[in-house]
Amino acid sequence: MTEPVGLRLRGQPTGEYDDYGNPEYGPPTTKLVYGWIEPRTSGENTNAREQQTYGYWVNLPLDAPLAGADAVVLFGLPDNPNQTVTDGEEYHVIGEPGRQPGGFLVPGFIKAAVEKVTG
Repeated sequence: MTEPVGLRLRGQPTGEYDDYGNPEYGPPTTKLVYGWIEPRTSGENTNAREQQTYGYWVNLPLDAPLAGADAVVLFGLPDNPNQTVTDGEEYHVIGEPGRQPGGFLVPGFIKAAVEKVTG
């Protein structure tokens, strides 16, 4: 697992509440973990320049705090984690992530489908 992946985690409760009685939280943090990213679905037109990727598969170590993440941020090359693959857009986990236990040759990992955050 060589690709840097950011997990956007909700900030700590401030102890204050909004007008609707919901707790307010401090600024979110991004935890950097290393995983593997693959295109999940794509659409293609006759012109190769019009290809779009709609989502990704993200494989992360079993101990990654994916369940507590509000969003997933996909980064670029391992030697330049500030270069984003997705222009800094956040992705949501779709469905329930799968867990692959480790074996003799491959360590265990979490496999999750992510889609672009809109709206």
